[in-house]
Amino acid sequence: MRPLDIIHDSWKPILNKLYQEPISALNNNILPNISFQPKAENIFRVFKMPLKDIKIVLLGQDPYSTPGDAIGLSFVNGTTKTPASLRVIYKEILNSTGKEANIHTWEEQGVFLLNSALTVETGKPLSHINYWRDFTLNLIRFISYENPCIWFLWGKKAQEFEGDIYNSFNATPYAASNIKEIPISNYNYILKAPHPASEAYSGGKSGFYGCNHFIYSNYILGKLRKSTINW
Repeated sequence: MRPLDIIHDSWKPILNKLYQEPISALNNNILPNISFQPKAENIFRVFKMPLKDIKIVLLGQDPYSTPGDAIGLSFVNGTTKTPASLRVIYKEILNSTGKEANIHTWEEQGVFLLNSALTVETGKPLSHINYWRDFTLNLIRFISYENPCIWFLWGKKAQEFEGDIYNSFNATPYAASNIKEIPISNYNYILKAPHPASEAYSGGKSGFYGCNHFIYSNYILGKLRKSTINW
């Protein structure tokens, strides 16, 4: 199977962007000459999900740069180890919902696990981030226009894309005391927090803990008459 064969037909309107610079230079001149992650057959794995099935976009940064870890989905590890960021995410879910979480079940429930760069040179985090930026901008605009949903923007890198989300509504100021008052319309709902990794070097005080995004997103989905996520 060729890498692009995995992509669902609903993404066809943006596929032409993959043949334009700088991605064409990355594909033709760089990737053939280096070791990169994830494997070629997994670069576009996230696009197996039909556009219409997306309920929540979880925007990560770039793939894990260690062989075997990246599988084409943000925050998901291809080995048995649990990365630091994912441990923090699991702890927040446990603290806020009382349930043990499993990220491997989220994709099938409509969580679009997108990295803002789809490749990385092995052992060199962020090495391809600039090659993918224009594609990611167009992709975010496309999703937000065609299928308004909820967006988890964790950390400054993810939040840089907030201005490219059409008809957005910042739900971040809402809390447990007033989340029931959130207006329901054809919005793209934005939930922002510090990156989970920041909890590791702040002693658990960066602000991701207690963001309650997993509770609030399910409340919004319920108000929109959509099935909620079993985190």
